[in-house]
Amino acid sequence: MLERYSLPEMTRIWSEQFKLQTWFRIEVLACEGRAKLGELDGDIVKAFWASEPEIFDEQRIKQIEAEVNHESVAFQMYIEELADDKCLGIFHRGLTSSDVLDTCYNYQLKEASDLIITKLQNLAAEFKRLALEHKLTPCIGRSHGIHGEPITFGLKMLRAYAETQRNITRLENAKKEISVGMISGTMGTYSTINPTVEKYVCEQMGLEPESISSQIIPRDRHAMYFTILGVIAATLERVSTELRQLQITEIGEIQEPFSSRQKGSSAMPHKKNPILLENITGLSRLIQTHVSAALGNVSLWQERDMSHSSVERALGPDTTITLDFAIHRLTGILKGLVVNSQQMANNLEKLGGIVYSHRIMNTLTERGVPKDDAYRMVQSASFKAIESGSNLLEVLLRDKAIQDWVSQEELADLFDLKYFQKEIDGIYERVLGPGNQGAC
Repeated sequence: MLERYSLPEMTRIWSEQFKLQTWFRIEVLACEGRAKLGELDGDIVKAFWASEPEIFDEQRIKQIEAEVNHESVAFQMYIEELADDKCLGIFHRGLTSSDVLDTCYNYQLKEASDLIITKLQNLAAEFKRLALEHKLTPCIGRSHGIHGEPITFGLKMLRAYAETQRNITRLENAKKEISVGMISGTMGTYSTINPTVEKYVCEQMGLEPESISSQIIPRDRHAMYFTILGVIAATLERVSTELRQLQITEIGEIQEPFSSRQKGSSAMPHKKNPILLENITGLSRLIQTHVSAALGNVSLWQERDMSHSSVERALGPDTTITLDFAIHRLTGILKGLVVNSQQMANNLEKLGGIVYSHRIMNTLTERGVPKDDAYRMVQSASFKAIESGSNLLEVLLRDKAIQDWVSQEELADLFDLKYFQKEIDGIYERVLGPGNQGAC
């Protein structure tokens, strides 16, 4: 992944050193498990632990790999160069490469999950803060990009909060799904290794033993995991896209953070472009494309082939590093988000009150006007208001047909924002729980 879109903690999990350290740990834990069964001398295990270098020599491993053309074998040969003579021929005995590689890969995904979950919790906290702060900040709700009825900006943020909470639950489940390891030998039959060793290694790694492996951990687990990451990315894209739309000049309801020394355009000094939100939109799309690759990895030949390997070398780090960065960036945007409540109010009244048309129509039907007749009456009045630039109430007050059913005083009372906020406490309580919905 590009350094530009990477954060140190997540990058460390996918570093070559972290991978080699984890390989070594799995290999020696397997020896330790065998020693507990009496199959190995405990001194040999101690000798292996003592041979661990402070920094693994990546160049030396590559030199060996250039000769043997096998990454895992090259690593084993490198460790034998470092280990005591009495350890020769014991390292990796009874294991196959995938025992180490797959267990390591899933361990990395588990560790990556913890970082992403923490980032999502931080993001959810910002959505919640904005939801409570703007619980009663009125704005126009839009469907198909067209003015619909009044809502509040807080409700927009509350929806994003609830969606993020669902994503946290999804990722926690995906983490559980992926937190498995295997030490089952060739073909997964344990013919060369006692299953107790697998249980011991997995316990030490914070993993569960794979219930049934072939020569690999089944890739349906990984497909589910990366699909959930894709769903999280889809949420980021949805939110960032909506915030970008609200920043359009003609709407102008919010503004992403813009520093005093920042330049919005190389040619037009007046511009404040939503570049951070656009960046998140693009990164989210990239993450979603990775899902199809993960699904394709499920269909491997027989007990194992290597067609998944090249995909996963990029898939694991690129997806988790990018998602980690995108969540972090969106959280930062929300922390500094400028909310223009006055412009929200201006937009709400921009079309002269036609956003109250539904309530007016319902009032007419309640008084006995047939539904289609009521619809046509209010539609005609609304279009007149739009075309003439008048207020809908003014048009209605001149419409005798409507006043036959609703008095002028009653019509004026229908143009009330609070009508659309009467159930807002209940919505907040449903999402946040009793006593957490904020003060009105």
